[in-house]
Amino acid sequence: MYSKLGNLIWKEMKIQGVTQSALIKTLDMPGLRLAEILKNEQIDVYLLATISRVLKKNFFQYLEADELDKVLITDKIKVLKGKIADLIDTSNEKDILLQNRNREINKLLTTIERLRNGSTKD
Repeated sequence: MYSKLGNLIWKEMKIQGVTQSALIKTLDMPGLRLAEILKNEQIDVYLLATISRVLKKNFFQYLEADELDKVLITDKIKVLKGKIADLIDTSNEKDILLQNRNREINKLLTTIERLRNGSTKD
C-alpha cells in the first residue's frame, strides 16, 4: 500500500504521463527506488521538494501541520544544521586567527622596513 503522498505523486505522474523511469532520470538520482520510497510513510524533505519541482506540483500542501514531522524525514536537516553551525564557528575562529597573524606580519614588515631604512642612513 502506498502512503498518502506516494498515492498523490503516482496520480500526478499518471495525469502528466510521466513514467517512473522518466521521473528518476529527471530527478538525476541514480539508483533511486521510487516505488519503495513512495510506499514508505516517511519521505525525505529534499526528495519531496525535488519531485514537487519536477512535476510542478506542491505536494507539501497535502500535509497537515501536525503531520510534517511525522511524514517528512527532518532528522537529516537537524544534523546538517548542527554541522553548519559547527563549521560557522570554526570559520569564525579561523578568521580571528588569520586577522591576528596578519597584524603580526604587518608589525614585522614595519619593523623590517624601519631596520632597512635605519641601516641605509649610515
